[in-house]
Amino acid sequence: MLWACFARAPTAFTDNIFTLLSLSFAFLLEYASINSMLDQINSCLDHLEEKNDYLHACLKELLESNRQTRLEFQQQSEQQNTEADVQGSQPPT
Repeated sequence: MLWACFARAPTAFTDNIFTLLSLSFAFLLEYASINSMLDQINSCLDHLEEKNDYLHACLKELLESNRQTRLEFQQQSEQQNTEADVQGSQPPT
């Protein structure tokens, strides 16, 4: 009778090992799936960062262009005002 208990022990042990292995395999598959999703998210974030950097550079260029245009417009306006003042202060001929 004692021998029967020991005879069943390896089967129970083997069943437990297979159960642990199947659970471990399931967790490994889930881990691999999560890891793959994180890689995809990381790739998307890298792409967004590149686009953000590009847009930032474009906006800085646009801002500088607008500043330059505004300065040119101010200079032209001041020049026209100066010419108008000079013409207004001259006596009629």
